[in-house]
Amino acid sequence: MRLQVLFHLNNPSLSAEYRRGFASLLKEAIKRGDSPLFARYYSRLHTLKPFTFSVFFPELAGNEGEYFKVGSKAILHFSTCSYEVGVSVYNGLLQIREFPLFENKIRFQNVFLKPRVSIVQDRARFKTMAPVLVNTKGDANWYLLPGDEGFEEGLNFSVQEICRTFLGIPEATVEFYPIAIRRKVIRHYNMHMQGFVGIFELCGQPEVLNLIYQVGLGVRRSQGFGMLELVQTASHKPAEEETHE
Repeated sequence: MRLQVLFHLNNPSLSAEYRRGFASLLKEAIKRGDSPLFARYYSRLHTLKPFTFSVFFPELAGNEGEYFKVGSKAILHFSTCSYEVGVSVYNGLLQIREFPLFENKIRFQNVFLKPRVSIVQDRARFKTMAPVLVNTKGDANWYLLPGDEGFEEGLNFSVQEICRTFLGIPEATVEFYPIAIRRKVIRHYNMHMQGFVGIFELCGQPEVLNLIYQVGLGVRRSQGFGMLELVQTASHKPAEEETHE
């Protein structure tokens, strides 16, 4: 289930830590939309969450120090493998007409339900909608790039975690084939983290590829990282788009 949510910003300047603010918005939406579901995912630390998100600023015009000049518009893209979570976010967002975002405020304008897509082959091409973070086993704060020693192990460790939790598959793996990727450094929780953006292919079981498409790739997915979109190929089947206000 994928949602596209439109917001208006009161101020054209926004902290580079904006992902934290939108993560708080989604947390509040789930709390308002389904309080027992909120308790399931937020009552304990380090609970894997079945969603990812990314934020796009159509009027982005660079930065001033630790602030981005984002203009007046923000588009939140949200994706989940859980219909229950998707409905709670949808219903919760309808109740939040305005939300503080650091020194700024965002006002809800509209929400759209995006087409459902199913991957039917064992190879799919993806483009990042948010940077992908892959950390090394044993050091959660050391992030790896494709080609680094331990990258494949770290990537598949995160894939195995989501597959074990959300699919009940204990030993899932994927093969990673970069096409056009580049390093990107992101400021998050007062730390600088290196990730990658661009286009790549993954090979694996179709149900594993579908889960990655739905909940994201890598770590910190529910904090605004790892969201992917499919590059148009014959390996997936789109459905018709539905629009809601």
